[in-house]
Amino acid sequence: MSVREAPTSGSPSGAEISGLPAGEVQVWRAHLDLEVARLEGLVDCLDRDELVRAGRFRFERDRARFMAGRGVLRRILARYLDTAPRSVRFGYSRTGKPFLLPRCELHFNLSHAADLLVVAVSRNRRLGVDVESLPLDVTGDPVAELVFSPAERTALHGIHASEHCQLFAQLWTRKEAYIKADGRGMTLRLDHIDVETLPDQVLLFHSASGHWAACRRWTLRTLEVDPLYAACLAAEGEDWRLVCGDWASDG
Repeated sequence: MSVREAPTSGSPSGAEISGLPAGEVQVWRAHLDLEVARLEGLVDCLDRDELVRAGRFRFERDRARFMAGRGVLRRILARYLDTAPRSVRFGYSRTGKPFLLPRCELHFNLSHAADLLVVAVSRNRRLGVDVESLPLDVTGDPVAELVFSPAERTALHGIHASEHCQLFAQLWTRKEAYIKADGRGMTLRLDHIDVETLPDQVLLFHSASGHWAACRRWTLRTLEVDPLYAACLAAEGEDWRLVCGDWASDG
């Protein structure tokens, strides 16, 4: 797993996990299509609410991936918190963003698509992450015109058809990562958010002034998690180092 324009990235070591540096954001990748024995080990640490949610999935594959994802998330967070995976407790914001209970300095966010899970973790730093399976291109849908800024639409219309899908996915995941980090999610007006004009930055449109302005609070990083997926991380500030690694399904 690699990250674009992040030469300092590496793999989190066991020693770093229990003492996450304040200036570091760690991103984990895990695959969710698991053998039965490994899946059962992850299911054992889920709480009642997660099992109920899993039961609502119509298809067994989707149910298994959900349980695997929640189990991996619990194991990752438990390692940082030095506790048992089953002891990890979650709360949810009004827009559905999860956080740890009781509130603590450890922040996290997760996203999954198909069989790939991405989990980002930081200390005292809000963040959001998004991953989507490729191809991701719904530009034929009129609704797609409503979610991109003028600059983003211009960029999409100005490239060759062979590159269109890649840019669409990049813009989509950058925008999703930002609105998840911000915490207001889809309540934000997406066409008033521009993630194309400035490298690794967000531009916001202010209706009162009629102008676009850079939002320096957030930094975006495009994650190269897999050739079949697009992914992006958004985190507060600019003074952080990105570290990426793979989480073993039995870790």
